[in-house]
Amino acid sequence: MFLSRVSRRQQLLFRAAQPKDKDNIIKFLDNHFAKEEPCARALKLSPEITHNTFSTTVTRCLKYPFSTVVLQENGDLAACLLASVWNRTDPIENADFDDEGVPENLRLFLEFLNTAHSNFWKIAPPGVNAVIHRELGSVAPKFTRGGIATKMTYTNLTKTNLKKYNIGGVLSETTSYANQMVLEKAGFKCLKEMPYDVIVDSKGRKVLDLDDGTTVLRLNFKPIHDYENLPE
Repeated sequence: MFLSRVSRRQQLLFRAAQPKDKDNIIKFLDNHFAKEEPCARALKLSPEITHNTFSTTVTRCLKYPFSTVVLQENGDLAACLLASVWNRTDPIENADFDDEGVPENLRLFLEFLNTAHSNFWKIAPPGVNAVIHRELGSVAPKFTRGGIATKMTYTNLTKTNLKKYNIGGVLSETTSYANQMVLEKAGFKCLKEMPYDVIVDSKGRKVLDLDDGTTVLRLNFKPIHDYENLPE
């Protein structure tokens, strides 16, 4: 837990997300990620659909100590990052985004996301047996361009928890150009790119046409030994 002066007007508190934060995180994602993330905008999903999807993801990620909330001085969220743990011996479903009972366009997109990491363990370094899986992240517009997204790439990576969960690296699918640049600058390596134009619905229509110019999804990885000065 530490304070940051990324905002001129107030200090922001970065800390590990806890189960008590669940409702606030889901509300924040409903208000921001669903409306501001380029893929979410392109999919034009109803609030009911996004709420259910967020709830499933938040519940899974809060089982582990690697998610982050960034709090304003009044206690409201300024940003959050949700991350789970995926072991080499786990079923692939443990890392998959849940696509049950969702509209066709979202189902196709989530299948695309799941395909991105489906063969990760075949290309992962042989000594890596567990990874932190960054699943969702969002920064409120008034706090963007202040270094929050970058800081969330290493917040809550304590040596104690990394050892406890035998973490060998961090895995992330990035769906927007902005996030792809954040991870690239933070030292993540792009393992593969997947073009969005391959996602078509049952009528042959493209599912995604992003308004920020992003054309590909990237699967990114950073080994833990590349992180420096991690806290105990």
